[in-house]
Amino acid sequence: MHGARLIKTVVALCLVLLSAGCISLGAKFQPVELTDRSKALVIVYRPADMCNLTDPFYFLANKKEFASLGNNAYTSVLAMPGTYTIEVRNILTRLMEHMHQGSEIFKLEAGRIYYIKYHRICKIFAPDTNYIEEIEEQKAFSELSKMGYTKPTVEQLSNPDVP
Repeated sequence: MHGARLIKTVVALCLVLLSAGCISLGAKFQPVELTDRSKALVIVYRPADMCNLTDPFYFLANKKEFASLGNNAYTSVLAMPGTYTIEVRNILTRLMEHMHQGSEIFKLEAGRIYYIKYHRICKIFAPDTNYIEEIEEQKAFSELSKMGYTKPTVEQLSNPDVP
């Protein structure tokens, strides 16, 4: 009797953990149109991965946080044109100046939409591979259609690097 209860508990816990990466509270992605042509629109997204089911990842532009995304989520934010170093941090690396889960430099131009994807490749006996990159629109649409929206933590990116 006690063994059956333990098995039920383990199975229930596994189902909760497996479904945690699939839960999304926001609206599903719909193609967007840039209405303010003097700015860029940045859409960042984090596909589901089994490494960090419940941990949020923090997206920063030039060291300023602009989004916190859970598993299988996206957000969008307007940006002043310019050069931005966009990096991703987890709950631990968020507190450390020189550690991140991926970083890339983007030159954002007015009137364009950018689709930026966070990649995480989980490895069992080695460090995970993490990186971010710009994704072509049609591929991004296909991936984003399965994700839920998360509100950004800022209204717009307004801190580009000054050359």
